[in-house]
Amino acid sequence: MPIEVIMPRMSDTMEEGKILAWLKKVGDRVEVGDVIAEVETDKADMEMEALDEGFLAAIRVREGESVPVGGVIALLTEAQGEAVDAGPRRPVNGKPPRAAAKKPAAKNTNRKVRKIRDTAPETAPSVRKKGGRVLASPIVKKIAAERGIDLSAVRGSGPGGRIVKQDLEGVSAPAGGRISKTAAVEGRIEPFSRMRAAIAKRMAGSMRDAPHFFVTSEIDMSEAVRLRTSLKLSDRVPGEVTYTHLLVKAAAVALQRHPRVNAAYTPEGRAFRDDVNVGIAVALDDGLIVPVLHDCQRLSLLEVAARANALVERARSGTPRPEDLSGGSFTISNLGMYPVEQFTAVINPPQAAILATSAIKERPVVRDGQIVIARTMLVTLSSDHRVLDGATSARFLQEFKNLLENPVGLMV
Repeated sequence: MPIEVIMPRMSDTMEEGKILAWLKKVGDRVEVGDVIAEVETDKADMEMEALDEGFLAAIRVREGESVPVGGVIALLTEAQGEAVDAGPRRPVNGKPPRAAAKKPAAKNTNRKVRKIRDTAPETAPSVRKKGGRVLASPIVKKIAAERGIDLSAVRGSGPGGRIVKQDLEGVSAPAGGRISKTAAVEGRIEPFSRMRAAIAKRMAGSMRDAPHFFVTSEIDMSEAVRLRTSLKLSDRVPGEVTYTHLLVKAAAVALQRHPRVNAAYTPEGRAFRDDVNVGIAVALDDGLIVPVLHDCQRLSLLEVAARANALVERARSGTPRPEDLSGGSFTISNLGMYPVEQFTAVINPPQAAILATSAIKERPVVRDGQIVIARTMLVTLSSDHRVLDGATSARFLQEFKNLLENPVGLMV
């Protein structure tokens, strides 16, 4: 009996994947762990490994086509040449594999990970009707009815001009009941990449669904600066320990002591995590990616530095592993390398909080009644009020502050 190869979930937010290239052809032997395809997700282009062994008997999803997570993309058989039903390719969740817009293929010299930019579909006509009926799914019609939107005036971007959920973004109905859209902007339009579109959707959902509140603290980083300088000068410390590594280590200790901040929101209640998995926001050319450093509570500061450096390098080079992009319980967004004095960050659901850290600057502070100059940093914790309250977030931030102001404890 054929073994179905399905599209795996390669990150927490992945809903579908696009086959960029098949690295095995029909008839090839496949072993467990073999890289069989390159897949574009909402976060990165990633290598897909085989979970079963056999012979590749049929390919159900061609290069350039997208399919939802869990969809069958290929078939394996135990014996070479064993007959299978290779077609027609069956729908997944009621939808067939979706073809991507045609574009020139990128040259790939090392067959590691191809970089192909997403292209937007051509603009559809403004009104889409068939026999007097607007082409839209029941969920789109339901959303439109709730918002008072006239679908006949919405431009559809789906197949045949069908209106999809994304077409309703930025569309609202004022009190008078007439449809209104965000103001048109003249000039060159750069279509959103798959990553940017995913970020827009996820962050808009976070701000809509999670009631954010913000707690800010000023941390004296003078001792942390001295510690980092000493580690940098030591010939016994392999690699470089950055301020980001100190922040991750301090957050891991504070999260252990305040487990509610490490929890997640679920409709059933607060879900506590067994491990502290800290996500590190990494800026890319057209968005950001949040690779996750797992089991931080078990790592020393030097182990945090070594693993975080490798993690961030994979993210920036476009070769993250599936486990790099899943399982986060808390996120740090550090803009300290820029002249940013303070900012707030949007929570990465279902996490309960995210920490925004800014530049270390020389500022006047009062010590023992005297004004002195110290190197301080402003940090802001964004919290989900469904999971946390102000006092809990403040206690966590106090713990985080104490750890960085007395950083020798981070070396233990």
